[in-house]
Parts: sequence; C-alpha cells; structure tokens
Amino acid sequence: MQGRQTNTLGSEQAQAYIAARYAALGLASFKQSYYANYTYQRAWSDKTGTNVQAWVQGCKYPEHYIVVTAHYDHLGRKGSQVYHGADDNASGVAAMLALAQQLKINCPAYSYIFLATDGEETGLYGSKAFLQQPPVALTQIILNLNLDMISRADRRGRLYVTGANKYSGLKKQLTLLEQGAPIRFLSASGPNHFNGQSRSQNWLTASDHGTFHRQGINYIFIGGQEHPHYHTTDDQWHYIDPSFLQQSLNSIYATVFWLEQQHPERLIRAK
Repeated sequence: MQGRQTNTLGSEQAQAYIAARYAALGLASFKQSYYANYTYQRAWSDKTGTNVQAWVQGCKYPEHYIVVTAHYDHLGRKGSQVYHGADDNASGVAAMLALAQQLKINCPAYSYIFLATDGEETGLYGSKAFLQQPPVALTQIILNLNLDMISRADRRGRLYVTGANKYSGLKKQLTLLEQGAPIRFLSASGPNHFNGQSRSQNWLTASDHGTFHRQGINYIFIGGQEHPHYHTTDDQWHYIDPSFLQQSLNSIYATVFWLEQQHPERLIRAK
C-alpha cells in the first residue's frame, strides 16, 4: 500500500482494508461509520487525516472503555523509494485486529474501542484528534493499550512493555508467561539500560499512548525497540520474525486477560 502516508491512495487502501476487517468481525461503529475524519495544522497549513475505529460492548462493565490503539500510517514514498512499514506499524494493526477477533468470540468484561490511528508518524495527530472529539465521554475511558512495532526483536531479542510498572500483578503474569524473556519492563522516562549502558529516553513521546497519558488516562505500551530497518525501505514483510510475533501476541492476550479480571477502580487509580 505504498507506505500508507497520510492523504495518499495507499492510506485510503489501508483504511478500506481495516474497515472491511472490522465489518467481517461484526464490530460496531460510531455514527454508522468506521471512518473518523479530522483536521489539524502542520507547517502553517491545514491538513486532514482519517482514523478508523470500531468497538465492542462489554458485558460486566459496559460503561468503562479500554481503547486499543495501533497507528496504520507510515512514511510513504520518497521519490521512487517505498517505505513499507511492515513492522512499523502494520504489525501493531494486525495484532489489534487479532485481539478484536478474540474479544468478539466471548463478550468481554469491558467495552473496547479499536482505534487505527492516522498521522502518528508526523505528530500523533490521530490520537490527538480522537481525544479532542471522543466518541464516548473521556471519563469513561479507563486505559489505553497501545501496540507499535511488535514483530521484530531488537539486538537483544526483547519485547518492551512500558506503563505496566504500576500493575504488579500484570508484571508477574507476563514474566511467568515468557519465563524471563523476551519481556523487558521500562519506565516511561528516566534511565533505562540498553546494551549494558544507561541512557535516558522519554517513552511518553514514542507513540500514541503519550497522548492518552497527557489526558490523565493510564496506558500500557507494548512495542519493540528501533532495529536496523527502522524507518528504512527494508522494513518489509520478509524481515518479520513469526515466532517473535507470536510471543508478542501471547503477551498482548495475557495483558488483556489480566485486565479483564480487574475491577475498574483498580485500573483507574493505579499510578
């Protein structure tokens, strides 16, 4: 889809694909459409973007929503070169759709919104637009689960989870699931250790979960580190590691299973 840059034919094709999957899974729409167009200002001019969103109603806590995000946009074309963005972030969108399929089989405890965001690469514009005009009251959104780059390990073979430090039970469950690897828990900001060295990085600006955090909404971010093909034309499907992707999916499913067992107050008040 030619790298899915915002406002390109490839982007429109990606939107149609995601909407078709939502429909095939029987997910509900807001205002009779899966598409949510928005405008934003960049480089002193007005731009437009399109989020693709759907939802499923919960059975135990239907008035409380967990928003699952994964950005579908990427860098598009530069001249004759195509930046495919297989890991970044077709992998996260695929995982979001797989999770939606699982949650649709049996009615979940919480209501879930599945949000494929546009404009993440250029400034998190899709998630900002969603929170500026949310389809439900912001007070009803108790958590954001953000999925970004989950099909490739970094040089240490790890998947990273940020925002889970506030949930000791979740950390324990994920650690037991992976038997110590490849999960690595990171703090949102401050020193984290990479390749034996400590360096500071603000993970709140890394992807769409940062927008939810700034609104006071708790988040869990599951994603990978930068790898040699990050933001290059070589981020293509044949570099995806199927076994690592399955481990990532298992971690996502385990996270949601744990969330489903928690009372809303536990998720809202954890800081």
